[in-house]
Amino acid sequence: MIQWATRCLFVCLVSLLVLPLHAAFVQAQSTVTPENSPISLVADSVQFDPKTGVLIAQGNVQVFRGGQVLATDRVVYDQKNGVLSVPGPLTLTDGDVVTRAQGAELDTDLRNGLIKGAELLIQQQLQLVSQQMHRQDGKFKVLDKVVATSCLVCKDNPTPFWQIRARRVIHDEEARRLYFENATVDVLGVPIFYAPNLRVPDPSVRRATGFLVPKFTQSNTLGYGIEVPYYWTLGDHADLTLTARAYTKDSFLLNPEYRREMKRGRFEIDGYFTLADSLTKRNNRSALIATGLFQLEREIELEFGIDLSSDKSFRDDYGIGIEDQDRLTSFITFRRTRKNTFISLSASAIQSLRAVEIDQEIPLVLPEIYARKTWEETLFGGKIGLTGQSVTLLREDDSEFSRFGVVADWQKDWTLRNGLIVGAYTGVAASSYYTQGITGATDGSVTEVVPTAAIDLRWPLSRQNGRVTHVIEPRIQLVWSPKDARSNFNEDSVQVEFEETNLFSINRFPGFDASERGLRANIGVSYTRYDPLGWTYGLTLGRVLRPDDLNQFGAGTGLDGTNSDYVSAINISYNEKLNFTNRTLFDDEFNVGKNEMQLDMNFDRFSTQASYVWLEQDVVAGASDRTHEASLGMQYRYDDYWTFSGKWRQNLETGHSTSGEFGVRYENECVAVNLSYSLQFEGSGIVRPTRELGLTVELAGLGNKKRNKKYAHRCAGLNG
Repeated sequence: MIQWATRCLFVCLVSLLVLPLHAAFVQAQSTVTPENSPISLVADSVQFDPKTGVLIAQGNVQVFRGGQVLATDRVVYDQKNGVLSVPGPLTLTDGDVVTRAQGAELDTDLRNGLIKGAELLIQQQLQLVSQQMHRQDGKFKVLDKVVATSCLVCKDNPTPFWQIRARRVIHDEEARRLYFENATVDVLGVPIFYAPNLRVPDPSVRRATGFLVPKFTQSNTLGYGIEVPYYWTLGDHADLTLTARAYTKDSFLLNPEYRREMKRGRFEIDGYFTLADSLTKRNNRSALIATGLFQLEREIELEFGIDLSSDKSFRDDYGIGIEDQDRLTSFITFRRTRKNTFISLSASAIQSLRAVEIDQEIPLVLPEIYARKTWEETLFGGKIGLTGQSVTLLREDDSEFSRFGVVADWQKDWTLRNGLIVGAYTGVAASSYYTQGITGATDGSVTEVVPTAAIDLRWPLSRQNGRVTHVIEPRIQLVWSPKDARSNFNEDSVQVEFEETNLFSINRFPGFDASERGLRANIGVSYTRYDPLGWTYGLTLGRVLRPDDLNQFGAGTGLDGTNSDYVSAINISYNEKLNFTNRTLFDDEFNVGKNEMQLDMNFDRFSTQASYVWLEQDVVAGASDRTHEASLGMQYRYDDYWTFSGKWRQNLETGHSTSGEFGVRYENECVAVNLSYSLQFEGSGIVRPTRELGLTVELAGLGNKKRNKKYAHRCAGLNG
């Protein structure tokens, strides 16, 4: 208590001594700024000689000026010469920059002076050690004979993974840049690169013009390659990245990427084009990917996407886009969403990368209109809905398909006293179709009106067993619509998939060109077990029963015949660490037509993703061949530094592998090294089997975003 009172007394005394002298340091101004803010001093003892004008502060000395804090054991202030001398070790904190030194002579503003044996730590990430440092105008630091690194260095680990040695370094605090003169980059103590002048942003910079991390590759198709990206900042809301890819097998690719944020939205343009290509006889191959999203007036949202390729194999040859993407969709959509109202206007075009498909046979959608409006109905307490939709499909052979339709519906749910939930639905769909020049369809117009009615009975039952809750819900849904099949041409409902998510759908066709007909009963039961420890188990089983087979569904869908196959789904989950899903279709004789399994596990150090697919006939992809494949992906974090990953995909029908990828990542406080090896086989459907080896090295602290991860210090007894 006495010591604290003594420190307070010294603070008051020093303030009385310093404030009158402050006029000698700066001119009086009405507004206090960091440049003219007064100095405050705290110390265990203070001595002042009025004759010499020298003030000496000792013991836990702290000097405050603006946002700067100087901490040391002894300070000598010469009032006549305006010099603040620190004869011993000191720490100077200025925002995110911390300077440790063996001594210093500074002016009273702490903006200019000489600091001996300086060590700078910027953003707790990049460290610069120099023999001496000059502070100039409070915004420049000039360091002589400098070693810079973001690696942790100590007696037990004296050689950092990387460091930059330079004759001089200038730190421009306002521009947040570091300028190295006669710089040499060392990796594990070995010089690998020299630059007479090197400019890099300091770690506080989020965006800065300059080179980004290069990537080195080696593949059997392109040979050795290097990818060098250069990044431009174009103001606060736009940037451009130009990546040059050069390969030893006479191929050169340019990849410009432009991004822009605007007041009402954003867009991104990503282009690829070759200046030389050794894989084909074409000199110019290209691809374009563009996306955009804008909020217009009157709550209208505009979204567009452009996805194009000069040929079917270009993207696979150079690893562009999404793996196994075999169709490219370009579109533009205007939509507005309000309470109880949704309107959409769109147009789209598809480019196929499949060898068996012809682009000229794929239609252009121009336009497609969809609108939905609902109202609360007061007489019975239900909800009325009105849907309007229209589409026009055009092909290069001058064929045309048009559809216009309106659907009016009403639905209502009642909950009875015993917990039984009764739902009712009724609706009328009126559609008009026009076809011209389409093979298999008669030219002209077709109009049809189809009524539909349904009643839905659900009885959710629950039971508490200790802390565990069991919920079982039997359900039956009766749906009626006329038996007569439509005579219009079917464009958007050719492929049908039957699973537990559409077991209780009134219409299982995905589009508007076809609708499910006749009388049918959708029956099923679901069971869910909730455990407060985090475990959840779910099971769904059901099928569709019909008095008549109207031959609306093809073989392989699970919906063909009088009665459908059984559809089942099993789900097991544990918090966010484990999730297992299985979907199966099987008939009365337990012949399986579809079996899909997905397993995701995510624990502290280990995660895995596994999938299995068995399709007797892949009706979704439009293929008559059987699909039978499995994939496995794993990631294992060995410790704070090493991570191993791998992915594998196998075609179990042919016994051939489809693709594989393996990776090793080493990351510490100052470097991240990624080594990857990928394989693509002929079974994946690409033109050329490829093997590619990739390497990237990222040095932390040179304009990179600060890492939030904490690393154990590799020096005994210390923590990083």
